[in-house]
Amino acid sequence: MNMNVGSVIKRLRTEHSVTQEELAGHLGISYQAVSKWETGATMPDITLLPELAAFFGVRIDELFSVDREDELERIDTMLQRETMTDRNYAYAKRVLDGILQENPKDIGAIKRYARVYLEKTNTDLLAAGRMLETAMELSPLDEEIYFLYRSVRGGNGYKQHSDNDWFIRVCEPYARKYPQNRHLYFMLIEAMTDKKYFDRAEELLNAVRFEGENRYMKEVLLGDIALARGEEEKAREIWSSIPGDDWLGQQEAGERFNRINEYEKAIECFKNAYDAQTEEPRKLDMIYSLAFLYKKLGRCAEAKEAWELIADTLISGYGMTEEDNDVKWPRREIARLDQLMNAQG
Repeated sequence: MNMNVGSVIKRLRTEHSVTQEELAGHLGISYQAVSKWETGATMPDITLLPELAAFFGVRIDELFSVDREDELERIDTMLQRETMTDRNYAYAKRVLDGILQENPKDIGAIKRYARVYLEKTNTDLLAAGRMLETAMELSPLDEEIYFLYRSVRGGNGYKQHSDNDWFIRVCEPYARKYPQNRHLYFMLIEAMTDKKYFDRAEELLNAVRFEGENRYMKEVLLGDIALARGEEEKAREIWSSIPGDDWLGQQEAGERFNRINEYEKAIECFKNAYDAQTEEPRKLDMIYSLAFLYKKLGRCAEAKEAWELIADTLISGYGMTEEDNDVKWPRREIARLDQLMNAQG
């Protein structure tokens, strides 16, 4: 931590358009004393710190400058804990304004600014949207930008601030240009079907070519459109057409069969995805899906087996121990299932 209080005083004074003479007059000292603080020649008397903090509307600890990483970590903590009070909002805004003044293209600062706006009600969401539109131009493959933009501009984002038409208009060109951005397609198709733009959604999918691990995303999303049209049988047929050895297509199909209560088909898809996937982190996703589904169906023995596999994989494949929370969770689930099976006899 940098203890140069003078540099902080100078920054706060400049931000508040206060002269050295005005600050000195408020504190009852000479402007030369303020000048010496700001150049680092001397430090303010400790008895003046409360009055300095009150004058600038900050906490006393905020008079002591911290490294940029510490400032960003503090903002991230505020966002994680959802503690965006007026004081915290002012702090975050001051830090992020400073970063963006130095580098208007700082993607991390732009995304944090949007999240700050979202967490703090009655703030300028239009400004957050404009920032994110700039971020899209700078980093069009950053999926988090589109998630945040959906929250700001999307009609059924998690805070429902705006209308899906705006989200579609701005983001559709990026989807057409960057078809590898799978999650953007999910959000766009959801937005279009919500507005009942079914033909437009199908045209978007037919205009692009999905490649690599995304090669069956067209089928997945065409099934979504059919379901939104009320054509559930057609949706089932489309999802069932995805080859069993395509892990991502099977995983997505499994999630959709689960949503429409086709549980046995969902289990089949998740098992296919598990068998087709070779990377441990992604294989774990399928085991978690199976564990939850078996538990939902009351198939306790199979659920227990899935949770045991999860715990064993975390220990053998990831070097975790029984003390890690990620391992404690499946162990708790196993204990609950044992109790349930014992009670059932």
